[in-house]
This record gives sequence, structure tokens and C-alpha cells, in this order.
Amino acid sequence: MSGYIGTQPVPQATQTRDAFTATSGQTSFATSGYTPNFLDVFLNGVKLSAADYTASNGSDVVLATGAATGDILEVVAYTNFDTANVTGAANFTVTGSFTSQGIDDNANATAITIDSSENVLVGQTTGTIFNSSSVTGLTAAGSGSLQVAGANATVIYANRQGSDGAILGLYKAGSSVGSIGVAAGDNLYIGSTATNHGGIYMNDTGVLPMSGGSLTDNTRDLGGASNRWNDLFLGGGVYLGGTGAANKLDDYEEGTWTPGLPHGGTVGTIIKATYTKVGNLVNAYCNVYLNPTNNTMQLYISGLPFVAISGSHGGGSLSYTGGMETRYWSAPLVDTYGQVYFHRHDASTGVVLNNAFGGASRQFIMQVQYIIA
Repeated sequence: MSGYIGTQPVPQATQTRDAFTATSGQTSFATSGYTPNFLDVFLNGVKLSAADYTASNGSDVVLATGAATGDILEVVAYTNFDTANVTGAANFTVTGSFTSQGIDDNANATAITIDSSENVLVGQTTGTIFNSSSVTGLTAAGSGSLQVAGANATVIYANRQGSDGAILGLYKAGSSVGSIGVAAGDNLYIGSTATNHGGIYMNDTGVLPMSGGSLTDNTRDLGGASNRWNDLFLGGGVYLGGTGAANKLDDYEEGTWTPGLPHGGTVGTIIKATYTKVGNLVNAYCNVYLNPTNNTMQLYISGLPFVAISGSHGGGSLSYTGGMETRYWSAPLVDTYGQVYFHRHDASTGVVLNNAFGGASRQFIMQVQYIIA
């Protein structure tokens, strides 16, 4: 191609012309080719309107009404053309295909706005939308922030294809501070790149600790001395000091219980009767007025909240017995039915009976500890 002085000319449209002499009633004329919508049709020198013919297959022109003998039909076909800058206030309408190297907006409403602050607004003209409850769209601010708002749908999708790794990289002042990503196929993690900073790793067994972007063991804390969590709700247990079965604390419970006299008598005022269960160890306390029937049946105090494990009789202490002589009584013992009883340490080597109360109501303060299954 020869050189040009100044701006190179924009290629202009070219045309081809086909002329036909019609026969009587002829309607179809085979041309040398055309681009639909880029042709003019003349009959005896008069330009026909689009309603007067059909030209859609790039070859044939078909008249709506047959021509007369000797009529002259001319078809002028044009090629596509490029334009230089188009300047003007009037509307510019393109019929047919349109190719651009910039931003197109062929809609009947504003789709993209670039304001004077170099903010790109998509789907809205408000600008600041992160705090809006009604405006949806996107704002790419010239200052560097990105705001996205959507209604009743996922707002942002991030799709890493291929290998494991970061889906979202986080930086401050040009340096990486962390990332949100995927590992081992479908395990999501939120991690810090700093070697002394924690993170979390979520897989099909639970939430695991991270340090410096990698899984770690026994190096991260949950909360701190001055930054404590409040309540912790668990459906299982807690392993303390180790990972073996012996280190698992799987139960803690506090409550009240109601003492009873299974071999007769009345239970008066219950000042207090409580228990605490930690794992399989139960500590029960009562401060109650008892009046067993004055008979020779063995004294039992029933109603403990849990049954002792077989072979373990527990133990405890008597704090007050309402003036009874109890120096020959053993410490309280717990049987496998959840009842408290007492042995004697005197020459009788028997058990304490109901008649030890002498038929009177006495204040009875006792505490027992025992092991359950």
C-alpha cells in the first residue's frame, strides 16, 4: 500500500450494480450477491421501497408485483464501511450489525455512567450504594473502592478454576496479609500470611486451627485473658490436657433432689437439697427435717438423683443431726439403688435403724460423693 501524508483515509463503502431486462410478469432476479439491508432496488429508474421487494438470502431479489416486458430492474449493492470520528448533537442510528472498539450502549436507557469523579456506575446513577437498602448495581470508584448491591440474590461470585489455592487475596499497602481459599478440593480456609497469626480451616470433620497460613496443632487459643468469649454450647465433650478418652469431660450438671424415707416416716421442710455432677462424679447435699417411723427397719434416705455404680458405695460426711448421738455412726454410704445408709461402729456392728431418731423430727445435714456409670 502506498504511503499517506497526514491521517490514513478510512476505507469507504464500495458498490456493485446489476441490471436486468424483465420478461412479462417476472418477479425473481438473481444478482451477483449483496448483504441484506445494504442495497437499493430501482425499477425503470424509480427507487423501490422495502415493501416492494424481498432481499434476504444474499442472492435473489424478489418483486412483490411482477414486472412488465422490457422493464429495467437495477440492484445496487453496498459493502460495509468504517467511519472516522462522528461528531454532532443529533442521534446516530445504525441499522444492521455494528462493531465497535469501545463501549457500546444500544439500549433504550442508560446502562453505564462515568461521572466527573471518574466513578463507573453500572445499573444505577446513585454512586454510593453500599449503605442503600433499595438501590442495586455496581460502583467502581475512581478512588479504588468497589461497591456491589443486589436484591434477594448472591451479590458476588468468585470462582477459582483448576488447582487449590487462594480465591480472594487480601493485601495492605502492597503486602499480603491473608487470603480466603480452598484446599484439598473443597475445604474452605481463612488464613493469615503472618507467621504468628491464626486462621481457621473447615473440612468434613470440623473447624481446625491455622497459623501462618497452614494447619497447626496446640498453638492457637480461643479467646484471651482480656478477650473472653461468653457461653459455650456443646453437644459433646471437652478434652482437657490430652486427646485420650481419659481426658474427655463429657458431662456437667447442677440441680436439686428430693430426699425420701422409704422405710416409713415423713420428710419435713427441705431447706436445701442440691447436687453437682462432673463427668461420672456426683456430689449431693441436703439440709432437711426428717422424722422416720419409730421402728426397727434400716434407715434409708432415698431420692438421690443418680444411681451409684456397682461396687462403689461412695462416702461423705454428717454436719448436723439435730441432737442425736451419732458418734458410732459411719460416714454416709450410697448403695446401687441411689439410697444413703449408715453402719454402726460400736459392738453391734450393725446398721443404723429408723428408731435412732427416737420418733422425733430432726434437722439433718449431710453431704455424699459417689461414682455413677
